[in-house]
Amino acid sequence: MAKKKVKKSMMEKLNLDFPTVAYVIGIVSIVQSFISPIAGIAFGIIGISFSKKKKNPISKVAFKLNLIGLIIGCIIFVAAIVANLFLIKNSGLSLM
Repeated sequence: MAKKKVKKSMMEKLNLDFPTVAYVIGIVSIVQSFISPIAGIAFGIIGISFSKKKKNPISKVAFKLNLIGLIIGCIIFVAAIVANLFLIKNSGLSLM
């Protein structure tokens, strides 16, 4: 009998460890949340998906880091929108 060929993903071909990659992305997510909240949110979502691929202690820490980056990014993004609306309202300019 011939064995079925299973297509490997790029991560499996490169032999990268998903929890370690998720851990690094979690740190990047937290840093990017302060610099560019949209990038922090994006890295947080990507890191959460990577941290759920395998279950070990590093993936649990990676999940927490990515969640923190996601929350900080959302808070700073909403704060920036509120601050801009406040400044526009008080400057005498109209939105429309």
